[in-house]
Order: sequence, then structure tokens, then C-alpha cells
Amino acid sequence: MRSLLRVGIRPLKNSRISFGVQLAIVFFWLAYGSALLFTESDTNDRSYLHIVFLVLAFLYLLYILAQNTSIFGTQSYLEITPAYIVQKKGHFRPKQVIAFDDVASLQILPTTLRFKLKNGEQETMDLKSLKRRKNIELVKEKLQLMSERHRFAFSANTIAK
Repeated sequence: MRSLLRVGIRPLKNSRISFGVQLAIVFFWLAYGSALLFTESDTNDRSYLHIVFLVLAFLYLLYILAQNTSIFGTQSYLEITPAYIVQKKGHFRPKQVIAFDDVASLQILPTTLRFKLKNGEQETMDLKSLKRRKNIELVKEKLQLMSERHRFAFSANTIAK
């Protein structure tokens, strides 16, 4: 389905070790593994362990790059289409999809979108990770358009960042 709006969001900064520290650790592991591999004697038959260590360090490097950068495409986004809204918070995290046909009301708060569904359930989407105020205004505008099209209640509190 054609997207009306797709806004990139920042990766969440809630990991226990920051991205920079993770990179430093991985580069240390790669340097250490390479030094072990290239400085050992020919009589040592444990070089396969150093190779396995280097491969695992490289795989971890790819994992943290995929999770924290857009090298492999935009992995964190908020997308609004004519039929639904999607929030994806990272490469290895599930999407949160809400169909506009199921929405009874929508409330935009300063840091969240609160959906009340027709079956009585409530769903929320986080807006803290949107990068710019302009993006928040675009999201608000498109959601107001969708509320008119799908006939559900819409209320927006002032958004201050």
C-alpha cells in the first residue's frame, strides 16, 4: 500500500552500553584476535580458535551497526498509509501495526499517540524518538486527515519539545 508519510526515528538510547563503547570493545576484540592469529608460532594448532573469535567479533560488529545506524536501510520509522499506521523501533524488533478501521478515537499527547480501539483495547505509540518538530507536525496533520477519512474521534494536545 502506498505510504502517505514515512518518518525516520532515532534508535532508542536505552541500551546498557552505549554505541561508542560497543564499537570500541569490538575494535579491541578484532585487533586482539588479529594479533593473536598473526603472532603465534607455526607449531601451535589452536589457530582455529582465533579465527572463530575473529568471525564472532565481526558478526557482533555487523549486529551493532545494523541496530544503531542506517547502513542497511532505515530500520526505525513511523509510517502512515491510508489504511494503517506502523511503528518499527529497530532491525530486530517487531512492528506495531494499527489499522485505522479498528480505531474509535485517537489522542496525541506530547510524547505518545494513544489509540482507543473499537473493541475497547488501548494501544500506544511512542513519539519521544521522533527527530524534529517538523516531523511531529507532519504526523499530526496526516493523522487528522485519516481521522476525517475513517471517521474516528481525534484530539491533539499541544506538542512541546
